[in-house]
Amino acid sequence: MSQPKQSNPISVQGIYDSFISDENDKKVKGRYLGNESWYHSSASGMCLRKNYFGSVKQTEEPPRDINTYRLFRLGEIVHTDIQEAVALYAQQNGLPIFIENELRLDDLNVRGFIDLGFLENGILYDIKTCNSWRWRLMFGRNANPKEVSKNYGLQLGTYGLWFKRKYGFLNGLVLVFYNKDNSRMREYELDLDCIDKAEEYWSNAHKTITKSKKENKPPPLQLGSSPAEEWECNDKYCQFFEVCGGGIKDNF
Repeated sequence: MSQPKQSNPISVQGIYDSFISDENDKKVKGRYLGNESWYHSSASGMCLRKNYFGSVKQTEEPPRDINTYRLFRLGEIVHTDIQEAVALYAQQNGLPIFIENELRLDDLNVRGFIDLGFLENGILYDIKTCNSWRWRLMFGRNANPKEVSKNYGLQLGTYGLWFKRKYGFLNGLVLVFYNKDNSRMREYELDLDCIDKAEEYWSNAHKTITKSKKENKPPPLQLGSSPAEEWECNDKYCQFFEVCGGGIKDNF
């Protein structure tokens, strides 16, 4: 005999969605509350206007849809798993490491968190979860990994810049990719010249944004810097698209 349907069933989906939304809010507040004026290392290589609205104007970001929060959560789970595995390996082998280490480059006004670092070896790792489309761009038959990983390289190069300044040496920078569609993993070692490129990017960015702050207006729209790439200038990839004025296409 079939059971009658409940008139008000508990929604597990609703419970989970509320949970991951709350967890995301807690993480954002824990990391950025009181540090809003800093540029984020994860914005390395990106639009200067985006950095301006985020750090100078401290513009409130519009809420994201729940599917985005779910994707973020998957990335968090993968990050945590990899970090816990490395932490256990380091403990068993007596290796000093750091995980989610906060860094600040005061002269460039940049702040961030390093996923993984082996101190004695002088090697830093940044974990990137991706879909199969980006995986093919990185590792497929006609891949161009240096171009595809350009912004990732500037981000990890920013970490490398901090490490080299603090410890006086650096031996490697490695991106760890995890394909969320099929659980494949692969590492990609960066050329260490990305450190100089990161320093150049943030130096120019800080100079331009400081000037804009004094003039009380965002950096001018200019493809190559604001935005850095045309693909990032839309409401899908930029949380400040509307307040920015509709992007480069609507202004030229």
